[in-house]
Parts: sequence; C-alpha cells; structure tokens
Amino acid sequence: MNLINNFINKLFVNVEKLNFSWRVIVPTLFILCISCLTLKNTNPDIPFFMSTFSKQLIWIVLGCMVFFMVQWFRVQFLHEYAYHLYLVIMILIFITLFMPIIGGSSRWIIIGNLSFQPSEIGKLLLVFTLARFISDYQGKIDDIKLLLISLGIALVPCFIIFIQPDFGTAIVYAFLVLPMLFWGGVQVFYLFSIIAPFISIISAFDLTVFSIWMLIFSIVLYLHQPKIIYGSINFIINIFCGILSPFIWNNILYNHQRDRILTLLNPMNDPQGAGYQVIQSMTAIGSGGFWGKGLGSGTQTQLRFLPVRDTDFIISVIGEEMGLFGIVLLLIAFSMIFYWFIGFADTMSNKFCSLSLIGFASILFVHLIVNMGMTVGLFPVTGLPVPFLSYGGSFLLTCFLILGLANNMISQNI
Repeated sequence: MNLINNFINKLFVNVEKLNFSWRVIVPTLFILCISCLTLKNTNPDIPFFMSTFSKQLIWIVLGCMVFFMVQWFRVQFLHEYAYHLYLVIMILIFITLFMPIIGGSSRWIIIGNLSFQPSEIGKLLLVFTLARFISDYQGKIDDIKLLLISLGIALVPCFIIFIQPDFGTAIVYAFLVLPMLFWGGVQVFYLFSIIAPFISIISAFDLTVFSIWMLIFSIVLYLHQPKIIYGSINFIINIFCGILSPFIWNNILYNHQRDRILTLLNPMNDPQGAGYQVIQSMTAIGSGGFWGKGLGSGTQTQLRFLPVRDTDFIISVIGEEMGLFGIVLLLIAFSMIFYWFIGFADTMSNKFCSLSLIGFASILFVHLIVNMGMTVGLFPVTGLPVPFLSYGGSFLLTCFLILGLANNMISQNI
C-alpha cells in the first residue's frame, strides 16, 4: 500500500489553484472555431451525428479533459523516468514492424478491436528524453559528443518509423533534435553539419546543383575554420552522401515516396494520379483570392474535387472559402502560440522544462509548416495534420496534451 501511495505522490502534485494563460487559450480557441466551421461546411449532406464536425466536437471535449487532467501531473516524474519511458516507446515502435499492414504501412499495434499508434505519443517522450540528456550534460561534455548522442537518440526511432513507412512522422522525429540542441547552446555550425548531408543527397540529383552546393559548403567550412581532421571528415561525408543518392532513390525509397518527390518537382507529370491532390489544392487556394468564396461555397471543396479535405488539405479548404485573409488570421493565431512557448522557455530557470517547451513548439511548428508547404507544392504530400485544425482524434489529443503539459510546467516553475 505504501508503495502505491509513494508512486501516486511521485506522479501527481497537489495543485491548490490552476493557472492559465489567456495568451495561448484565446488563439487556440480561435483555431478550434475555424476548424469546426470548416468541418461543418465540408460535408453538409452527411447527417450531423455521422459527420466529422460532430466527431471533432467530441474530440475537442476529450482534449479539454486531457488538458485539465495533466495540470496535476508532477513534472519531476517526467525528468526522472524520461529514459525509461523512451525505452518502452522504442520497444512499442519496433513491435509495429510486425503488425498487419493498414493503408500501406504498419504504424499501429493492434489488439483485438483496439489499435494504438505508439509513434504519436513517442514524439512527446522523445522531447523529454532529449530535454533530460541535454540539460544534464550541457557544459559537461563537448558540443560534438552532445550533438552525436542526441542525434542517435532521435534517429533510431526515426529510422524505424521511416521503414514502417511513415515519412511524415519520421520528419518530425528528425527535426526535433535541431531546435532543442540550438536552445541547449550547441554551435550553429555543428547543427549546419547535421543538415548538410541531407542537402547533399537531395542536390546530387543534378550535377550542377550538387557542384554549387559543395562550393557553398566548402566556403562555410573555410569561414568557420574547424580542425583539419573534422573539416576533412565533414567534407568526405557530404561527397559520399552525394554519391549514395542514386542508391537511396532506387533501393531505399518506396514507390509512393518516389512518386511524391517527382510530383513535388512537377505535379503536371501525372495530373490524374500522384499530382492530382496538389493540383486540386493549389487550384482551390488560388481561386479563393483575398476574401474567399464564403463558407460552404468553395467549388473545389463542395464538388469533391479536393481530396482528404477534412485532414491533410483542410488549409486548402480555408484558402478557398476564407481566402488569404483567413489563412493570415490562422498564421497570426499560431504565431501567438509559438511566442507563448518561446517566451516562457526563455525566462524559465528549469533547463529541462525550458527545453521541453522548445520541443513542444517544434512538434507543432513542423506539422504546420510541412502541411502548409504540401498544399502549395513546396513539400511532398506526407499526411501530417495541422495542429488543432485538422480532423483527427489521436493527434488532436496529443496537441491538447502538449498544451496541458506546457501550462503545467509553466505553472510549477513560475
């Protein structure tokens, strides 16, 4: 009995008064209202109780409950058991490789009629693991060791998720480590060294582009003047990545991933196939103009030309029906949320919580940027939903959990 009581005391804290910041609640409520208005008019012919609008309302209520529940959660528990939780989620993500394939990938652990996507909650556990490692070892080991170990922590689950395959979620895992290392004080040049091999792989598809990139990379190396051994190794790695590019294209990428990249370069190569979604999305956004056509009046949306308009391409619906004005308002609301995260992270003395806030903001940021980019043909179609906007239960709950944990950390560290 004492063991259970001790565990409960470790897990929860007695909160006499809940503290909330309207600076983040107001923009979040605004985004949720836009989501509900959009979903309500997306499928007007579907009965209310079967519509995504009614289901979204249920998920919002559940999300609010999650937000309030985690206010009693003890933040110190996350710091103390971050590595244990990371190990558990790693095992669960690995198990998904042996699960039945659904929709072309094996992302879910299926037990009877229940399914669970561990990579979704894994984003948060990766944030806690990186936050603990960076906060514990910052200043105790040199930047290169800190960078390499942090990179290993992020890329191991990233690789497993990539071969599920789930390219969108893999991007989130890979991206998380960069802003958290920057916030942890790692030199910008070392972060540039992480990104450089990926640029080398992409640019190697064109010899001229690759040559220009390597010239730029050489200039950066010269200006930074790293140790000769480190600079030489860095240069060789990037050359090798460029040479490896055809092998990655032919043997590692799946067919649908290659199709998405080719569609990104030129959607008109396959206007009725792989390029259809992007073409219809850009048509919808372009036809909306500045003020939009009005809620429920978008032709691309209402005539069903625009696919997956409730989730992946909900930004396209807003662009068509609310115009550039609606998208700008959304960006202002998201900017207020990001400012709230970064502002408190900058003033917080607890390094673990400060890094966690940056990690939370990074998750929401990459989801927003990649989704908006893919709707206008700047990124491949990856299936990443927009925080608080796209229809979807698990990710919406994750967003509320992020907001709740962030508010909890701020309240306990004021």
